[in-house]
Amino acid sequence: MNINRRNLFKGMVAASALPLFNVGCAGFGLSRERRIAQGAKIRVALIGCGLQTRCMIDGVLCEDLVAIVDPDPARLAFLEKLVADTCDAEARANFATARRFSTYQDMFEQMDGEIDAIVVETPNHQHVLPAVMALRRDIHVYLDKPLCLTSAECDLILAEARRRPHLVTQCGTYGHSFPSMKYCVDRIAEGALGEVREVWAYDDRCNSIYRRPAAVPPPKDMDWDLWCGGSPICDFYPETPDQDGMHPHGWHSWIGYGNGSIGNLGMHIMDVAFWALGLKDPDRVTCHEAKFALEGAWAYRDAFEFHYPTSKFGHAVTMHWWDGLNEGIPYAKEYVNKFGIPYRREHLNIPPKVLEVEKANGFEKDPFYKNGVLFVGTKANLWFTHHGGYRFMPRAAGWCIPRVDRPDDFDYRRVTPHHFHEFYAAIRERREANDCFEYSVPLAKTVCLGNISALAGKGTTLEWDGHHVTNDAKAEKWVTKEYRNGWNPFV
Repeated sequence: MNINRRNLFKGMVAASALPLFNVGCAGFGLSRERRIAQGAKIRVALIGCGLQTRCMIDGVLCEDLVAIVDPDPARLAFLEKLVADTCDAEARANFATARRFSTYQDMFEQMDGEIDAIVVETPNHQHVLPAVMALRRDIHVYLDKPLCLTSAECDLILAEARRRPHLVTQCGTYGHSFPSMKYCVDRIAEGALGEVREVWAYDDRCNSIYRRPAAVPPPKDMDWDLWCGGSPICDFYPETPDQDGMHPHGWHSWIGYGNGSIGNLGMHIMDVAFWALGLKDPDRVTCHEAKFALEGAWAYRDAFEFHYPTSKFGHAVTMHWWDGLNEGIPYAKEYVNKFGIPYRREHLNIPPKVLEVEKANGFEKDPFYKNGVLFVGTKANLWFTHHGGYRFMPRAAGWCIPRVDRPDDFDYRRVTPHHFHEFYAAIRERREANDCFEYSVPLAKTVCLGNISALAGKGTTLEWDGHHVTNDAKAEKWVTKEYRNGWNPFV
């Protein structure tokens, strides 16, 4: 490994001391800003080549890709083949000229002043450090959901972004750029639902592990120590026909590396509720269910209740979150696929309120999608999925567009670039992006608070002041984490 951990943060400290808008500073000086505003391509670095890059690469290649980072040569090869097989000649040429790195630390050191923006598509435990290093170097940041592993990390990236208001930040919840979400938000603002005090959000994932996989040596060309980063060095669990292991995707299920089911899709699903109701931090969360199958892995069924003391309409809101397997369904390979998705809708832990509204409005034969949000209003209800489908009930309250039922109904590579275009447009126009950290961090912290609630266990209610658990010392320790030497982003 090329990285010297003792000197890891020397560049970070030096960069953080540079004056804002200094033309000679590392990264994004005024002269470069003007050139981009006049049409120059934005120089983008892609950090992470996991499975999600299948959806993201078209958006990344809208500009000038100058660097690619991943510690696993197999993931770089995967992405190279994807681009070769699916992208046009111009995109392939752009991709071919990008420099390759195994560490983002090396990239920042060797490409000082040559990067305008980064796109972070790493596992969650590797999100915060490249984001902080980029912000301190005056580089714009597109950071995928759920932004950070812990609530304390969320506070850190927001504080770093606030110190540099000229920098553009964007969370990767692509549905935020869908016209369908904006339409629903506007209808709620117009009063189509009446007063909304209750929201039911549910997920179709079971990001957990029911049996510890057999550990094997990491791939010989991969630096596993580097992949583990600030989290403890763990065993390497490969993907198997039955389970997702740890790499390249199963990290979602492991405590200290991912954020479980709510971390995988929670920000996508709850985004419409946060936007429409103007939610910020809850003041408490109650855990109604958290069932674990394996030490070190997240729960395979959760039910949380978040209480928000106010909304943009001036009243409190309760948001319920349900995920995983339904009561009585065994957690086994016969019921969930290797990615933690139950095979049958009736095996999902869907809230009874959602099923009740579905039945009352005649949708039993054409049910809601397997994940989504139900707004319960005094005049009408609204169901929405982050894939873009929605239904107003009664229909007189607003339009309805069909739910998305099969993976091939939803073309991520077609819709995701819209969210990147918003990021790039904000850079050129010197404004906030629509899903900036100021908006998205409170939502990310709700996700993290759900994780803390699961660890606290069924029947617990945690009081939350926006940054700390105030009534449970043990739960307060989970607001942050310990980092291995040389990987602490707070240094």
